[in-house]
Amino acid sequence: MVDPRWSAEGDSTAQWKHELFAALCSCPPKQRASAAVFRRSAAALWGLDGFVRSGVPLPVELAVTRGEGSSKGSYRLLRVRPFGPGDLVAFEGLPVTSVKRTLIDLGQVADANLTERALESALRTSRVTVQELQATLQAAPALRGTRALRSLLAARPPGQVPTESDAETLFVQLVRRAGLPPPQRQFVVRTPEGDFRLDHAWPEVRVAIEIDGAATHASPAALARDLRRQNMILLALSLAGWVLLRFTWVDLVCEPHTSQCIRRLHEAWSLGLSRH
Repeated sequence: MVDPRWSAEGDSTAQWKHELFAALCSCPPKQRASAAVFRRSAAALWGLDGFVRSGVPLPVELAVTRGEGSSKGSYRLLRVRPFGPGDLVAFEGLPVTSVKRTLIDLGQVADANLTERALESALRTSRVTVQELQATLQAAPALRGTRALRSLLAARPPGQVPTESDAETLFVQLVRRAGLPPPQRQFVVRTPEGDFRLDHAWPEVRVAIEIDGAATHASPAALARDLRRQNMILLALSLAGWVLLRFTWVDLVCEPHTSQCIRRLHEAWSLGLSRH
């Protein structure tokens, strides 16, 4: 039975979920009992960053532990090893790989940046913890795709907080591309005007970054409120010797804006080094 909640979603998302359900039902009887949504399809069901594309067709990827795999258009049925304890859960009426297993499987089909976006969103929404992922990797070292997740976890400093949005994850990746050291996340600056929590900062050179996500200004009132806050922060930080840069979603995903952002970061760093 199709989950009635799907009818309340956007047309493209609801249609894709119906395709998932139909694909599961079309599996041969001997395979159907072991079939599950996995990889990119599972990531999209869980709402992980990088895999939720409004209006864009999503892949239909199913895993089975019996019989042979097959492929037809966007529909793929792949044979995998038997799932371990906790690898499969029920989600919106569909059998789907758990978030932990999904993040591992993404290493088979997604690049490091896309997998990192999914990882940060899973940590941000408390769907999984770093410790749980490390335990899963240790228990299943032979699974395909583990290398990507291992590398991402090894690169995260102990105790590092997740990014607060997909845009912030994209900024972290942009900093890496620029060849600059990782900034501190959600850094608090103390000024005579009060304490300000900034999205990213390099306190050693007093450079701070604020990120506007895709839905930051949902209304004129939200825009006005945000501008008043930004003016207050800008004045307070300037008096304290800080440089504040502000980037939007478009800045982080579209050229030539991304290249311009990198130039601005280097200019801000040079200014910060000359001052401090």
